[in-house]
Amino acid sequence: MNKLLFLSILFIFFISCRPVDIQSPFKGSSRATAYHDSDKMVNTKDYLFVTYLEHTIGDELVIVRRYNKSSRTWDQTSTLGVAKDDHGGGALVIDSQGYLHIVYGSHNSPLYYKKSQSAYDVNSWSTPLEISGNLTYPSLVINKNDDLFLAARNDIIGGSWSVRLFKKFSQSKSWDKGKDIITSDFLKWKKAYGKSSVSVSNGYARFGKYLSVNHKNELHLTFHYFEYVPKEIKTFANNKVNSSTHFVAHTFSKDLGHSWSKENGDFSIEPISLKDISIISGNNDPSKVDCNYSAGQHFYKDGKIYFFFSKHYGIETTLHLASSSFPYKIWEEIEILNDDYYLRAPVAASQGTRTIFAVNAIPKNVYVNGRPTANLPLKSKIIIGEIDLTSLKVKWNDNNIVVNPSWLPQISNEYKGDIWFMVTQGARESNDTNVIINKVK
Repeated sequence: MNKLLFLSILFIFFISCRPVDIQSPFKGSSRATAYHDSDKMVNTKDYLFVTYLEHTIGDELVIVRRYNKSSRTWDQTSTLGVAKDDHGGGALVIDSQGYLHIVYGSHNSPLYYKKSQSAYDVNSWSTPLEISGNLTYPSLVINKNDDLFLAARNDIIGGSWSVRLFKKFSQSKSWDKGKDIITSDFLKWKKAYGKSSVSVSNGYARFGKYLSVNHKNELHLTFHYFEYVPKEIKTFANNKVNSSTHFVAHTFSKDLGHSWSKENGDFSIEPISLKDISIISGNNDPSKVDCNYSAGQHFYKDGKIYFFFSKHYGIETTLHLASSSFPYKIWEEIEILNDDYYLRAPVAASQGTRTIFAVNAIPKNVYVNGRPTANLPLKSKIIIGEIDLTSLKVKWNDNNIVVNPSWLPQISNEYKGDIWFMVTQGARESNDTNVIINKVK
C-alpha cells in the first residue's frame, strides 16, 4: 500500500473514534464538496452518510463516511477510489433496503458505480462498473422501485456537448448505454458564424444541472447553461471570450426517461435542442438578457416543484425561488431578500417538512467587483435559511454560518426534522481545506 495512503487511512481511523457533538473538520481538497449536481449526504434514522474528496499528492481520494447518531462517532470510513482531479466527487443515494449506491469519476472520463455489500454499511463495496463516455458532474437519483437514474455532462470534442441520461433498473446487473436528452448550441453557432468566430474550438458547455424523481415517478431536470458564443453577438458579460450563462430551464419525463418535455408541451424521444427547451427565466438568445444566471437545486412540496436560482448583475446578485405545478408550463417567481448579503446560487435545498436551504452569501460592505485571486479566500459565508412557503418569509439561521467557504454547500434530506449540512472551507483553488459537517440547529 502507498505509504501516504496508509498514513491517511490511519489518520482517518484516529479521528473517527472520537465522540463529537459539533462535527470535527476533515481534510478536504480544492473542491471537496462540489458540485450542486450531486447529492453527497444521506440521512437515515440511525446514521448519516457523506462523501467528499480528500487531496493527496497527485490524486483525489473518494471518501465515504458513516456517522453513528447513537454513539456520536464517525464509526466507518472507506476510500472507494482515486479521481485524477477535483471534478471527481461522488453522487450518493440509498435504496429501500438500506444499500448505498455511489457514482464518481474524473473530469471528462468514464464514471464508476459501486454498491455497498451490506445495508447501512460503508466498509465493503461491489466491484466498480464502468459507465462509458467523456462524463463529468454525476447526478444520481433512485425511485421507489429502486431503479437508478444518472445524468452527466458528455463532451464530444468539437461537437455538441450534452446532458446524457443512463438507467439501471433494480433487477439489472448493468447500466444501459445512455442517451442524450439535451444538446448544446455549439454546432449551431459554428454553422451560422464560422469556426473562427467562437473563442473555443472544443465545443465547451456547462449544464449546471440537478436531477430528481418525485413520488409520481416523474424525473425532473433543472439547469443553467454556460457557453462561449460568437464574438459578433453582444453578451451581458462582454468579456474577451464572450461567455454567457443566459437562462435557467426545466424539462421532465413521465416515462422513466424515455421522452422529455419541450417548451410547447410535447415530449421528445430525441435530444432536445435549446431553442425548444422550457425556460424558467432568461432567454435562449444571449443578446436579450441583462444578467448571467446560476442554478441551484430544486425540491417538491404540496404538488409543486420549487427551484432556486440567482441572477448576477456584476457586483450585485439576487436570489430567486421559482415554482410550478403540473404540467409545469407556467412558473411563478419571487426574490429572496437579505439586508446584509448578496445571495448567489448554487443553493442546496432539503426535501422534507422543513424548507431549509444553504446559500452562498457575500457581505454587501466588502464585496468588490470581480473575484479575488485564486489563493485568497472569498470574503463570503454560507448561511442557512428556512422559508415559509405560505407567507414566503425567510428566517435566517445565525447558528450555522460558515465563514470563508471555498466551495459549494451540501444539505442532507430530512429525517424527522433532523437535517445536516456540509461545506468546504478554506482558500479557493487550494487543496489545504477543511470539510465542515454539522447539524442544522
